[in-house]
Amino acid sequence: MIDPQSYRREPAVPRLLPLILSGDLEAGGDPGASGSAEVATQPCAFCGVHSGRWQSSVRSPDDGQRLVAACPLCFLCLHLERASIDSEALLIWLPEMSQAALNVTMRAIHIELRALGEDLDDADQRRSNAPGRAHLDHARATLGARGAPAVARLGTDRPSELAAAFYRLSPAAYANRTKLLAGMRLLPRGHFYDRGVDVYPEIVDFWRGASKPPPSLPPGRPAPLAPG
Repeated sequence: MIDPQSYRREPAVPRLLPLILSGDLEAGGDPGASGSAEVATQPCAFCGVHSGRWQSSVRSPDDGQRLVAACPLCFLCLHLERASIDSEALLIWLPEMSQAALNVTMRAIHIELRALGEDLDDADQRRSNAPGRAHLDHARATLGARGAPAVARLGTDRPSELAAAFYRLSPAAYANRTKLLAGMRLLPRGHFYDRGVDVYPEIVDFWRGASKPPPSLPPGRPAPLAPG
């Protein structure tokens, strides 16, 4: 008889936190990357990706006090009050996809574009014949077209205007924004500004390096068995 205790248990997968469009109503300036050495080693608490030194510290939505790590794309969702937010993202209506899933999708698109040597800006009108470019453009255009339904519902697709509305909400209404904004998402546009400099290409290059598979083993050499 097999002893159930003999099965090796898989490590627990950390629970990802809900990603809610927010503004730091107490921010005294334009928040940029503010990660610590400890945060740099942690995965994003909202989408699970590692971003190294580009990871930032944000307040957990669970209690509003505990600091957790956020990748640049999730960080934008939590800081719509950034002065550069309208250049960095666009409001869209996409109820069929979570914000975290959208961020993961856009990260994959930007990694592929960067690998092709293409511009990351969603407004780039230059179209190369690089293999794979067409489907990336189609995916971005399809998502970008969801900005029109956002305008129909909110009157704008600019994150800065939604951030301004946050400041006018009562504390109770702001706390209820998950229901008020159900289906509204933030679409990354291929920029992330830090002290006025667009560092997004560097961030994508980090993700590209982190996503590379390990070097293959020499032919005929079997992969080592996992311990245990």
